[in-house]
Amino acid sequence: MKRYPIISLLTVPVVVGAALGVSHSPAQASEPRFSCGQSQNTPTTLAKTKQGFVAVIRWTSEHFADSGWTPEARCQKVSGLFEQYYRDGSLNYLTTKWDSKTRQNIVCVAPAPKKGCTGVLFTLKPGSNPGRTLQRLMDLRVRASNDPLNETNRRVYIKMDEFLNSRPTIDATPTASSNNRKPSQPQPVENLAPSQPKPDDIW
Repeated sequence: MKRYPIISLLTVPVVVGAALGVSHSPAQASEPRFSCGQSQNTPTTLAKTKQGFVAVIRWTSEHFADSGWTPEARCQKVSGLFEQYYRDGSLNYLTTKWDSKTRQNIVCVAPAPKKGCTGVLFTLKPGSNPGRTLQRLMDLRVRASNDPLNETNRRVYIKMDEFLNSRPTIDATPTASSNNRKPSQPQPVENLAPSQPKPDDIW
């Protein structure tokens, strides 16, 4: 039977809303919980929790800057998608999968292990190990367990509420631009104009 590794960081799980320390009241509905900001002079996808700001992904690579996807651009794009999926209640697990349409690995949100993806966050560079890349992007240190999490052919699942509650708070300066507009999902490579960055450039 095929087994799926789950990155579990806390003994007692809590719901995402509790992890972020928010209630979905009308007065708070417009306040972003995920945003792009600066941490250690690096564009960073931030989550706002009851304790403070938590770093989700730090965007450091300049490899694709010439095609338009600077670290800041990637941060703004993906942070907006994190916020969108948080607001619609689909930000439960992060995982990776092979997208047969674009023939690339993607990072996506899923409702539970073994369930299909319900939304795309970004695509990964061709040739990368999806699980390892996802863990590296999120600066994740996994505790030793009976289920190794670094096997090429096994999908890694990151439970977002446990991830957020396990992270230390940081000094960060959020920006507003990633949440002032409705984000769009990355488009297939063949649908992009030559002057636009390809979706595999986004990570």
